[in-house]
Amino acid sequence: CLSTVPGQDLDSDSIQVITEGDVLYREMCKAMDLAEKEILLESYIFALDLIGEQFIAVLNKKAEQGLEIKIHLDAVGSHYYRNGQALKKKLHNNISLRWFHRWSWYRLWRFNVRNHRKLLVIDRKLIFMGGFNIHQQCSRQYYGIIRWRDTHMILKTEEAELVGKYFDDLWLRRPQRYYESTKNISFIPNLSRKCRFLLRCQLSQFITSAKVSIQLTTPYFVPDEYLIKDLIRASQRGIKVSLLVPDKGDHPLINTMAWHYYTRLTHSGIKVYAYLPRMLHAKTMVVDSSIVMIGSANMDYRSLFINHELVCLFVSKKIAEDLNILFKHDCEQSRVVTPLTKHTVQYWWLRRPIAALLKHLI
Repeated sequence: CLSTVPGQDLDSDSIQVITEGDVLYREMCKAMDLAEKEILLESYIFALDLIGEQFIAVLNKKAEQGLEIKIHLDAVGSHYYRNGQALKKKLHNNISLRWFHRWSWYRLWRFNVRNHRKLLVIDRKLIFMGGFNIHQQCSRQYYGIIRWRDTHMILKTEEAELVGKYFDDLWLRRPQRYYESTKNISFIPNLSRKCRFLLRCQLSQFITSAKVSIQLTTPYFVPDEYLIKDLIRASQRGIKVSLLVPDKGDHPLINTMAWHYYTRLTHSGIKVYAYLPRMLHAKTMVVDSSIVMIGSANMDYRSLFINHELVCLFVSKKIAEDLNILFKHDCEQSRVVTPLTKHTVQYWWLRRPIAALLKHLI
């Protein structure tokens, strides 16, 4: 579906990887405050908590200055029916707010499709994207040492114009397209009009072409059978495949399913590490210590085939090295999963009514 990964090494001075929510939110608010023309904000979760209030204050200030501001939030992730009207009242009248796929009896089929992207574009020149939602669960200041462990990036590039187009397509409800980059970086949605398996195809290409190593970090590991087999075959041909996942995820059903995959992978020689300190929510991939992927997509069926996602793909030995160091540090705080490891998933939630069980699938 796609051309090969960009071959030119990305200038490491143009990109910054952030793993602390307080640092990221401060940089995002600073960038919005310095915006001159336009702010595009897209998030699965935008909470009306202390972090959300910080964003609202900056956005309102820029709206008073006459900037064009568009906010696109997922109706499920950001709890439209609980917070929708309250958020609208807090925002300046000049701010355009849109909710992605609210419940409708006339369009039941689309409610299962969510906007899972986390994106901020400033003046179509500066990009923030990755796994961080906008809520205090990612803030050490407000949530303490058990804050979520996540990864985001800040990128200054002319290709930000392409990311603005991805925002526009979803905002205007246009069919999703893939915009090919001519530079040393690519932005890839998980699906497009021409290919329903766009991201899956790209991941498969990385895995099958890997020569030395694959490091994958994901909070939810429930991929399709093709990717499972790709990873197993990579390990069997001598590639060092390592997978970092949370020891206890926040979705019990997905966690239960994922642990069955871990057992299968470890039988094939793949190293699986269950992160212990806190909730792991980062979504990154490093291949051969040079190819890097960062974005909003989990390694699960929803991110690959259903929800709207966006990932960034580039070559950077410097960023890859930084992520390798971070990966090793996270693995040191994890337990190694073996075929004999017993997982800690609790089954009490299975006795809940069907309605309560279904919400774990959202």
